[in-house]
Amino acid sequence: MIDTEQVLRELGLEYYKRVSEPSRPRRANVRFADVLPELAGAGFEIAEKRLYYHQFRTMAALSQGKNVILRSGTGSGKTEAWFVYAAKAGLRALAVYPTLALSNDQVRRLRAYSEALGKKVVIVDAPRKSELSGRQDYARLRGEVASADFVVTNPAFLLNELKRMYSAKASLLRGFLEKMDLMVIDDLDFYGPRSLAILLAMISLLRESIAPAVRFVVTTAMLKNADELASYLTEVTGLETEVIDGDAFSPTNHTFVVLGRDLRRLWERLRTERERLVQAGAGADVLSALDDYDALRRNLYKVIEVARAAGIEVDEPVHSYLDVLERYANDDGLTLVFTRSISRAEEIARLLRERVGDRVASHHHLLSKSLREEIEEKARKGEVKVLISPRTLAQGIDIGTVIRTVHIGLPESLREFLQKEGRKGRREGIERTETVIFPSSSWDYNLLRRGLDALISWLQLPRERVMVNPANKYVTLVKGLLKLSSPVTAKQASKEELELLEELGLREGLRLNDAGKKALLKMNFYEFAPPFGIKRIRRTRDGEQYLEEISHVDLVEKFQIGCIDYTSDGIVTGFSRPSSGGKVVTGVIVEDLTESTLRRYEPLQYVLEEYTSTVRKWGQQPNVVGDYRAGLLHSEVLCVVKPPERFGRYYKIPNRAIWILQGRRPRVVRLREDLTVVTRETKTIVVPA
Repeated sequence: MIDTEQVLRELGLEYYKRVSEPSRPRRANVRFADVLPELAGAGFEIAEKRLYYHQFRTMAALSQGKNVILRSGTGSGKTEAWFVYAAKAGLRALAVYPTLALSNDQVRRLRAYSEALGKKVVIVDAPRKSELSGRQDYARLRGEVASADFVVTNPAFLLNELKRMYSAKASLLRGFLEKMDLMVIDDLDFYGPRSLAILLAMISLLRESIAPAVRFVVTTAMLKNADELASYLTEVTGLETEVIDGDAFSPTNHTFVVLGRDLRRLWERLRTERERLVQAGAGADVLSALDDYDALRRNLYKVIEVARAAGIEVDEPVHSYLDVLERYANDDGLTLVFTRSISRAEEIARLLRERVGDRVASHHHLLSKSLREEIEEKARKGEVKVLISPRTLAQGIDIGTVIRTVHIGLPESLREFLQKEGRKGRREGIERTETVIFPSSSWDYNLLRRGLDALISWLQLPRERVMVNPANKYVTLVKGLLKLSSPVTAKQASKEELELLEELGLREGLRLNDAGKKALLKMNFYEFAPPFGIKRIRRTRDGEQYLEEISHVDLVEKFQIGCIDYTSDGIVTGFSRPSSGGKVVTGVIVEDLTESTLRRYEPLQYVLEEYTSTVRKWGQQPNVVGDYRAGLLHSEVLCVVKPPERFGRYYKIPNRAIWILQGRRPRVVRLREDLTVVTRETKTIVVPA
């Protein structure tokens, strides 16, 4: 394995280093081959491994007829924990993953294990349903699913199938669900409060009306109130629920924060500018860095910002991350590189390919599923050594040879950072891993302006906790809507469900009224909106390209006219509407974020003029694209919110888009003698409606 510390020294790059101790989960005295001998016969490496103790406890709990909540970190074998017992006992299991696109590796392992065991796995979601339906008649397809040992799907598809079942329509999953023994909800941490409430409702509905013998396994890394969820599962099933905690395997990890090149030369120069820094308002925390080189390294970005505020021309430290990444293309293991945007991932991949060829690849949701799978397979075989992604590799991908994660800019969420970190070092043969951080975005710099200690403190924060609320009235709403969608199941509705639907004006007697039917139609898993997306049309001089669709929530909150589309480095210039007219938006038009684009549209021309006037007042030259790329310009949508007095309809209406602009030159504020804070001029520009 290439030693990043040696690479950084050879390239003349200064860095901060931190070492994390390894974690070794406890093992049981049972091998996987002892439970499933066929795995050894098929040559699986895992066969001779002993089960982690939390895997063994999960198997024991399931053998005792219990539900299980398995709370364990990434890389701890949660998939194998339930699969081993289900396969041994001949249970029919439904595995529900947040999105199948991010679960390719779990699905691949399930398929491989099942093939060795003579078990049948069917993977089905909306796109696969359309694909499979085109190959065979629908009745035969339902039979194929019904005869499976394991079915893999996502919660959005499962909810739509439940809608069909409760309204007495043909359902692809019904034959399997009626006979299933186990339902696995993987990665509970992925979901927000509303999605969690729908999951709880589906658990109850399945057990109550469709799969009367089903038990549940929930896997999580960060669920705080596991006992409350356990009580809910026990109430629904009448069976004991055991909460099992486990540790993740993780080798020794070396973290490097790359500070830049030629820092000592910068230090020597700044020492000659002490008087100007004092006049600018620098406190003791900044001035001490002029006498102590290590203090400069710890407070580098704060000192640089104060120097700029004093009128001292200081360049950003040169990181040369391409030079570092080029070395990794010749490493034994795989390096995952995470960026803040698709465009940045593609740019880095292009530049690196010019240096090292096809040992580098990008990976994101705008690539086709087949191409993503091809790239992942090349990474597993060692043909791709550097894999660059904005986010899609952060969850669900388990490529065993990952030895290093590189962050070109940190994510704003510690939770996302930890998810990305969890992709590496997931095999026991890996003795050491590395984390390499290249500060790149305004968020990194804002953090580092508070000193390197602030970044270290951020990295050491505890994991964010996920909370589940079984008493959420959304659970009652979903159950009531589905039950009253058919006269057959309406009689099953509880008093609480009927009272809530009555209070919300969604029923007449034991049936849904028009408002109730509309609410059921919009009751989709990831948002309360019609079950179709909004087209995103990217216009350039070369023509139009249809990008990944956006949700109705994204339309309201992020894609109003004048908003920046960060995934394509564009700006929303208009809406697409039906040819018949009306106010319904079916698509958003995105064009290049350039001055020429802004001048073509009256509202955006006003924004450009206000922007130009503002930066000139600050003594700067206008450069919209430059300020955007430097993280000094971003957009938001101000919304009017109409919350209900109690539980009820919540309205969010876009009011206006705004640009938020920061000045390039910082200002210094000394809060105490030893505490200097760096701020910037800020201007909010309203996009005319």
